Amino acid sequence: FKLLGPLSLSYLGELALCSWAASPPAREAQAALLSPTCDDTAAEKAADLALCQINAYRNEGYILSLYRIFCVQEHPQEITGSVFYLNLDVVEVECHVLSRKFWKNCMNKRFTFIATL
Repeated sequence: FKLLGPLSLSYLGELALCSWAASPPAREAQAALLSPTCDDTAAEKAADLALCQINAYRNEGYILSLYRIFCVQEHPQEITGSVFYLNLDVVEVECHVLSRKFWKNCMNKRFTFIATL
């Protein structure tokens, strides 16, 4: 290992001082999570976007469709809008994921109940 001389240490100290001086100001406390209703328009749009993204990355099985929004939390951001935390109940539809159809354009699968005695 090469030992640093006084000039190198001085340079490193100046870099540290400059980076400290240029650091962003301390932020105020983060905003609390909001709890909009499950039928809120923004929550429904976020759920639609989430399902589109989930279905786009799937390569086997059937497209997932929204059954219900179970829980919503919204974290407002200063510049970019909001981050939504969603609990969704989903069901498979009759369209295979390879069809790349929009989930709203597919029929839900029929549920068959079989009773055993």
